Amino acid sequence: MAVYLKQFPRFLAERRGPVILGTIVVVLLWLGVGAKHVNDLRGALQDSERTTHNFAMVFEENVLRSIGEIDKALLYMRRSIESRAGREDFGTIVNTTDLLSEIIVQVAIIGRDGVMRATNVGPQPPPATDLSDRDHFRTHVESPDDALYISRPVIGRASGRVSVQVSRRFLGPDGRFGGVVVASLNPSHLTQFYDKIDLGSPAAISLIGSDGVVRSSGGVGGGFGVGADLSRTETFQKIRSGRSGTFTLAMPDEGQHRMVTIRKVRDQPLWVSVSVPEVEIYKDAQSALRIDAIVAAILTLLVGIAVEKLLRIEAKRSEAEARVARLASLDPLTDLPNRRVFRASLEAEAARGNLPDAAPYAVMFLDLDRFKLVNDTLGHKIGDDLLQAVGERLAAALAPGQVLARLGGDEFALLVPGLGDRAALEALAERIAEAVLAPFEIGSHQIRSSVSIGIAVAPGDGGTADDLLIAADLALYAVKAGKRGTFLFYDRQMSVGLEDRRQIEADLRRAIERNELELHYQPSVILKTGEIAGFEALARWRHPARGNVPPATFISIAEECGLIHAIGEWSLTEACRRAATWPDRLKIAVNLSPVQFAGPDLVGMVRGVLEATGLPAHRLELEITEQMLLDSGEATLAILRDLKALGLHIAMDDFGTGYSSLNYLRSFPFDRIKVDRSFVTGLGSGAQNAAIIRAVIDIARALGMRTTAEGVETADQQHVLSLLGCDEVQGYLFSRPVPAEEAQALITRWRPEERRAATRAA
Repeated sequence: MAVYLKQFPRFLAERRGPVILGTIVVVLLWLGVGAKHVNDLRGALQDSERTTHNFAMVFEENVLRSIGEIDKALLYMRRSIESRAGREDFGTIVNTTDLLSEIIVQVAIIGRDGVMRATNVGPQPPPATDLSDRDHFRTHVESPDDALYISRPVIGRASGRVSVQVSRRFLGPDGRFGGVVVASLNPSHLTQFYDKIDLGSPAAISLIGSDGVVRSSGGVGGGFGVGADLSRTETFQKIRSGRSGTFTLAMPDEGQHRMVTIRKVRDQPLWVSVSVPEVEIYKDAQSALRIDAIVAAILTLLVGIAVEKLLRIEAKRSEAEARVARLASLDPLTDLPNRRVFRASLEAEAARGNLPDAAPYAVMFLDLDRFKLVNDTLGHKIGDDLLQAVGERLAAALAPGQVLARLGGDEFALLVPGLGDRAALEALAERIAEAVLAPFEIGSHQIRSSVSIGIAVAPGDGGTADDLLIAADLALYAVKAGKRGTFLFYDRQMSVGLEDRRQIEADLRRAIERNELELHYQPSVILKTGEIAGFEALARWRHPARGNVPPATFISIAEECGLIHAIGEWSLTEACRRAATWPDRLKIAVNLSPVQFAGPDLVGMVRGVLEATGLPAHRLELEITEQMLLDSGEATLAILRDLKALGLHIAMDDFGTGYSSLNYLRSFPFDRIKVDRSFVTGLGSGAQNAAIIRAVIDIARALGMRTTAEGVETADQQHVLSLLGCDEVQGYLFSRPVPAEEAQALITRWRPEERRAATRAA
């Protein structure tokens, strides 16, 4: 199975809707993921900055509190020393319980000579220890300022532990420098509490002096080591600038970047530092990104699947549209251009023909002779195969540029552009006729056929497509009316009849609208009793200028233009309405046109007329021609069954005039067979007609059908038909078709016994 997304670049370049839509959705999706990640990173950074800032403030307050507590102890010691001027009981002072604290590791008193005089740690009295080289002593010797000094981390000579010395000077009895009181601070004390606090990420805290040396360090994330000299680092540069803030630093030792917040300890030469690894700050954001990316990838896959499905749907739709376009332009049976394409080609050629110096062109209408017989006798499958074979032969006989089309049924059309002369057209027509004349091998059947051709040449026979089509059709009609299997060129005399038919059609429309048509009624007589069995209703039209128009003329025109539906309904309604006034024993016969069977709801129309007129269905007999069955076959039989189900009678009219099919008599239970007048007229000219009529009567009787002989004009014909066993007769011997009023009078004055006597006398 082809994967359409493999052609993504081409589809994108073609701006296919599903691909564009899918691309937009995917891009927006991943832009959303990216935007969310950026927002998550920004939020994580802001949260981390806020947390470290708050933590630095807390750390600062803790440092201030711790230093304040130590300074308080130092001030207490200094006050005790200075208040006991001359009485240097230093051991008692350093061992007082007021100096005991968790913060202070050791307190000591150093004399003005730098020798430790007292301490609360170690043996008492303590050994003399020279501390004159210590910064926390030298600073006070060298500076007269009364300031608290916080030293770098050192190892105590008395305690042996790392500590930060916090010292103050005191004055002797003479008011001069008397020495230094010192409190030793455990550096870890300032950070040990914060080692237990979870900041949400590994954070490191440090207490840094203004000289860049780390006084204390801790936190779960590690940090600067105690005693580390940061004077050459970027951190110290920030401290030297004197501004608190947050910034990012590269940590060479750790191989990573950390976000660092530094804050100046108020009124002290100290800075607090809180740092967090960047990777920890963005850890949650990265985790969210991974989840979002997975979700986005799944959604992208789903979008891809949806786009693939849409592309498949689009491909199927395109294939369907191509199929529809093909069906719209090609005949599905023969793969030849259809009527629409032929019409478009002809119109284009006609437009070119109006240009100066345009070459003449021709249109040929081709009709396959006796095709209906092939369909009826061999079946539609054989008929379709024959049409395909004919199409192939016709196409093979043509030159490039000539357009062959199938118009429908057994009709083909040919457009011949740029023809040479009439002789060339005749040669082409003969070649086409010869091509079709050769036998066709269709399945196990050998079929012989021929083609009738009507030819119209532009511009002589017409300058427009419609004119040429009409001219070619008229020429074809003339061929079929004469000798089939040949060709004829259009002649203007053919149009004379056409114009006449058009005028008759227009007049017929007006006649229907003005109710100028009328029905005449011809009786049908029962031979045995001489009684009138019923009447046949026959449409008549008295034209104001033409006089009586023959039914064969105006009925055929009505069938061609569709007026037959209106005439048929009118005649049926009028006949049933009139018959309803006659005695109940009389029936009424009405003819149906083949066109009515192709119209909308013939059965419903008949049912409605019976209900509207009140005529019982058994008194109505509908007549159809034998040719109608041969032309329409099963479709007509289905409608006839529905009509017969209404309770009316069905008669086959003009039996024997077509290609009589006894199969239809067997497959449909006709109530009556009407023997055509051509057989009745020949009764006196030989035994053949009598034999045919006898055979028809015997067949009808065997099938349970009644017979009526049409066109009876002599008593001899009546007598012969009586001897042959015919049931009813109809003709001028008894009455010509008469208007409704005369039919009523005929019923009144009819004498059956006279008719019986006439039959016996004959």
